[in-house]
Amino acid sequence: MLTEILEELRFGTLSKLDVLGTEIEMFQAGEGDPLLFLHGTDGLEGSGAALEALAREFTVYAPSHPGFGGSGRPQRLNRVDDLGYFYLDLLDRLSLRSPVVVGTSFGAWVAAETLTKEPARASHLVMASPLGLPTADRREQHVADIFMLSRQELGRRMQVGDPLPGSDMATLAAMPEPQLRRLMRNDEAASLYGWTPYMSNPKLADRLHRIAVPSLVLWGADDAIVSQRYRDDWAKALPQATFETVADAGHRIHADQPQNLAARIAAFAAA
Repeated sequence: MLTEILEELRFGTLSKLDVLGTEIEMFQAGEGDPLLFLHGTDGLEGSGAALEALAREFTVYAPSHPGFGGSGRPQRLNRVDDLGYFYLDLLDRLSLRSPVVVGTSFGAWVAAETLTKEPARASHLVMASPLGLPTADRREQHVADIFMLSRQELGRRMQVGDPLPGSDMATLAAMPEPQLRRLMRNDEAASLYGWTPYMSNPKLADRLHRIAVPSLVLWGADDAIVSQRYRDDWAKALPQATFETVADAGHRIHADQPQNLAARIAAFAAA
């Protein structure tokens, strides 16, 4: 039933996993070294092409965050800081000692929160278009407010290629009810975790120095969601990381350049 809803994930298995009483969706595919993939606000279904490319090199574990997709969420788990601890429990549940950890956008923020708590719990960290640092100051917004943009405008600004799925009323009207429910749950969960302070943890920058594994940060050259100032803030807060730009990609690098992203991750993990 789950793969009927998420046709883009038919190349692997999608099942339910109990993590200390919380039932979450877990997608698994491929063979090779373990890789934990943490999706963005577009949900697990928005990452199919990147996951398929990564599964050619790794054993990929890709959960839906608590509250997203078909995953449950404990009532008291309502901050990304909480998700960091949740994913440490998930790694224990899967008996993964030090996988490659990859996060995109919101998921990159989750990855950073996780590894500031147990700095050596990954072999490598890759963050594509990370959020999590303060997104504005008194005079300037450094990250577009996705909750204030229309769905159509957000769809246009998120990536270089085709608009984000569900970006227009015609697409929404034609969407099967199970997929529409997932889309609404993803939106609701993103609001819960990222409404205030907007898509950030004011304490994160003071903790990033704790990340002790090789780290790579990727930005899309045509990202219309984050400013150059925000990218510079990440470079200052995480000086131990390598920073690279991906051509012909917007904020959703995993959707615009899935093969390029997977190749960069594989090369970085092998270095």
